[in-house]
Amino acid sequence: MNIRKNAECRAQRTKTSGQEVVSKGLNRMRTRQNIFGPLLRTLCLLLVFIGFFMFSHGSGFAGAAEEKERMALLPFENFTEDPNALKFLMPKIRSRLEDKGFMVIDEATLDAFLLRERIRTTGCIGREAAGKMGWELDVRGIVLGSINSFSNGENPVVGLSARLVRTADCGILWADNTAFTGEDFTTVLELGTIREIGQLTDRVLDALFDSLGTYPLKKESGKTYKIAVIPFKNDSKRNDAGMIATYLFLSALSKNRMFEPVEFGEVRRFMVENRVRGKGELDYTNKDTLAEMTGVDGVLVGTVESYSDGRGNIPPEASISARLIDARKNRILWCNRYEYRGDDDIVILDWGRIRSAENVAYKILSKIVKEMETIKWQ
Repeated sequence: MNIRKNAECRAQRTKTSGQEVVSKGLNRMRTRQNIFGPLLRTLCLLLVFIGFFMFSHGSGFAGAAEEKERMALLPFENFTEDPNALKFLMPKIRSRLEDKGFMVIDEATLDAFLLRERIRTTGCIGREAAGKMGWELDVRGIVLGSINSFSNGENPVVGLSARLVRTADCGILWADNTAFTGEDFTTVLELGTIREIGQLTDRVLDALFDSLGTYPLKKESGKTYKIAVIPFKNDSKRNDAGMIATYLFLSALSKNRMFEPVEFGEVRRFMVENRVRGKGELDYTNKDTLAEMTGVDGVLVGTVESYSDGRGNIPPEASISARLIDARKNRILWCNRYEYRGDDDIVILDWGRIRSAENVAYKILSKIVKEMETIKWQ
């Protein structure tokens, strides 16, 4: 890989169905007090203990997978210039979730709830709103995300980020992102290129929700670090590149066994309540407030310096700088800057070429998260 570092900045100190596996993180044993005899009360308490033990280890009850989990699908945030992207993609996303075995509640019921609770931003959700949605709509999880790219040209592009959030505690059970261009499928003699946006969308959804069957990851209690991602500042010419990077970071952190990202809705709630308007930075006073509200170990801040889709023979490129702040002490644990081009990893001909800025950015963010594994927290 030809990722370039800024050396001056150093730290100061078995695949199954998505329905079956994700239900492991969602299912909780619900018991009610029984007054018909000590034997039943003892049995109920025993079941509660077993349910709690299995849930805390990422497991669930086998019988629960036989019933369809009720899910809410929130409209994705549209970070593209195409106003029709949402209308085109959301029915397809709903269909894929249903194919995975989930029962997605109807739009009318969801819209009534969003209107009643005055929820306008649907790309993220806070703990209180998630809890209310779970209780009132009888759903165990919420699927939300963003449309990062959607272009229907000669070389169509579709890119999505998605997360599954548990209503009980607003924890992220699953997060992933996928982006393809039509030319990503070109083989020898220029065969296989996808020119139709619908066909490309199907490929993106196949790849995106395929990983839903492998989550949640088992993360050892006491050996993970809880991380809040502050919205990245956008210094690039691409609108919303800072928020695209923020959501991609949630994906990269969720896939790493050392880190547990906080759902961005909780970060947004902190920023609104404390009138934090700046992006890409956080002062120590507000850092302490955020740590107290969310219980995080670290706070990730940074800037998207460049983010370009590329055109013709010009490859996509991105450059991102980031810092990890210790949430308990006034110190920077790590900082660095990376830049990357879509043609940096070409081996021969076009093998290894990355054709979308979103995948170039994710390459950088994955490198950052991997490097964060080496941080000494003590």
